[in-house]
Amino acid sequence: MSLKTILVFVDFSPAGEVRTRYAVNLSLRHGAHLTGVYVAPSGWRGDRAGCYVRGQDAIRQLIEQRKSEEATASDAAMQCFKAATQREDINFDFRIIRESDANEHAKLHSLHADLTIAGFPAPGGLPENWSPEDMLLATGVPLLIVPDTWNPDSIAERILLGWNASREARRAIADSLPLLTAAQSVSVVVVDSDGNPRHGEEPGADVALYLSRHGANVIVEHVQSSGHPVAEVLQVAAKRNNSDLLVVGAYSHSRSRQTIFGGVTRALLANVTIPLLIAH
Repeated sequence: MSLKTILVFVDFSPAGEVRTRYAVNLSLRHGAHLTGVYVAPSGWRGDRAGCYVRGQDAIRQLIEQRKSEEATASDAAMQCFKAATQREDINFDFRIIRESDANEHAKLHSLHADLTIAGFPAPGGLPENWSPEDMLLATGVPLLIVPDTWNPDSIAERILLGWNASREARRAIADSLPLLTAAQSVSVVVVDSDGNPRHGEEPGADVALYLSRHGANVIVEHVQSSGHPVAEVLQVAAKRNNSDLLVVGAYSHSRSRQTIFGGVTRALLANVTIPLLIAH
């Protein structure tokens, strides 16, 4: 598998520029086509009551003003995206979806990508009720969340892979394999492996061998949580290793398809300090 299409949610904020530059750099490294999606705000954001008092002319004027503002904002986002992509001479396209349709249309566009990139804590123009859990459940496309303050020139050189010998962790490997094989180093971190039979005789050894056969430069680390949350243990390990990408599988013990994130994944999402790739 290789990355051929990357989708990024963009806007013209400073955080949007970070996200776009990150996506451009990643696309350039992998020779991937980049799709930028801008969510155009919709709905009435004015003095509705005052307009009704002033009459139909005031209402029409406000509607036209709002349309003009939306068009200006969409054009600004498109120009920022084009400027970033054209500097690096990569193939790209730009799409606009309305905020009122964002949940469904964001999923639709993501279905045709190998990787979706969103922001944290603001997901990049997506509505407040947007959730990575919902996106993963609807599309199955891996999601890479980039913190707003991240250096966009640091892209997946030193990857930390959280490995718990689960189906979801294995799926995360498959979805991130192009990144893992292109990285300078991959640290497979196994937390509290003692007494867990699904890891086999030597926890992490088989998955490290599998990745090395694909050309990845892998080391295995065994870490004890010592009562600390697993998410915290992974974040500490990432900081210690100077990692610039954390890869995990989204999993839980819930039997409900409506809840796929367990405590570890939710805790990581609550405090995204480095880019986080989640797969399900």
